[in-house]
Amino acid sequence: MLYALPDHEVMNVLLPGISERRLSVAAAREALVERPGLVPIAIEPGTDRGQGHQLYFADIGEEPFLEWKYIYTIERLAKERRIDFAFTTDFALLDSELPVDDGLDPDGLLFHVSRCGSTLFCKALARVDSNLIINQGGPLQSGFWAALTDHWRQPLTASAENLARFRRLLRLMTRRRRPEYERSLVKFISWNTVCVEFIRAAFPAAQALYLYREPAEVIATVLQETTAALHARGTPLADALTGLPAARTRTMGDVEFLAHCYARYFAVVAEHAESLALSPVNFRQMVQRENLAPILKAGLGWVPRPEELARMQAQFDYYSKDDSNSTRYSGEAEDLLHGLDASDCQTIADITAAATRTLDHLPRNLFPMA
Repeated sequence: MLYALPDHEVMNVLLPGISERRLSVAAAREALVERPGLVPIAIEPGTDRGQGHQLYFADIGEEPFLEWKYIYTIERLAKERRIDFAFTTDFALLDSELPVDDGLDPDGLLFHVSRCGSTLFCKALARVDSNLIINQGGPLQSGFWAALTDHWRQPLTASAENLARFRRLLRLMTRRRRPEYERSLVKFISWNTVCVEFIRAAFPAAQALYLYREPAEVIATVLQETTAALHARGTPLADALTGLPAARTRTMGDVEFLAHCYARYFAVVAEHAESLALSPVNFRQMVQRENLAPILKAGLGWVPRPEELARMQAQFDYYSKDDSNSTRYSGEAEDLLHGLDASDCQTIADITAAATRTLDHLPRNLFPMA
């Protein structure tokens, strides 16, 4: 499946030859000044420790990010032959102050467990023209983190240098390419939850939400498609995702591995919810349109105008992963768990139940259970 690949590999498929179109850092800096539509689209981590990392850029003009993934906007523009300038340059571009200052610091940061309403939430917010939504931006999926950790063979350190690189990268992704943009929200891929301390250290003023769901429901849905987390099994990244030695994960089945991942994410959120001002929201509350306003107010500090709220709530009528908005949402399938047998369900419960209960009852939960 194309989009389970590392994002730089996807970009070489969508934009053939991009990795050969290299610019020096100086030339790339000039291009950023001359082309306000230039944004980073992927990072290729090098094979040598701290060396050889490449930034991928494309000029997408004023095109808004309306698709349910950042990468799908790039795909659409590539298929329509509307990307006429794309290149790679050295990661060192992020090592010094940017030549442009048109990036919006994120007003909101969205972390999630996967298949938990995060796509619906972002698609709804994207219906308001003044919102710039970065929906699982390619450079943040794996490339940036792999570059900073030597492919997770070293710990992720929130050094001043690394935090500055991260801020510059995000500010390039959130360039104010359209005059109506007033606020930005960045949604991370699910496993980026283990990087939450680093991310909050870079942008402590942003509001932060964590969307979650019963792990059995998440796993049943994931197994119908795929998830990038499964590719981490048995690799150094698996240690960070599960809190277990990577070697132990090598022989795990999909269900057990994902359950350990989700338990780890929940534990990280529970541990840091207060110190990092991270507010959990359960899927059951997330998908109720009447809860959108209180989530925006309490979770993101934003009170939209009535007409904006109505526009966003209209997204709840549609299947959020159909970017044409032609598929009406008919609710969750009654047999959602049919792909899991009793043994699977017991494994998931044994690994995740305690962590899920903790999130349900956290004081920072926007809808805590009694």
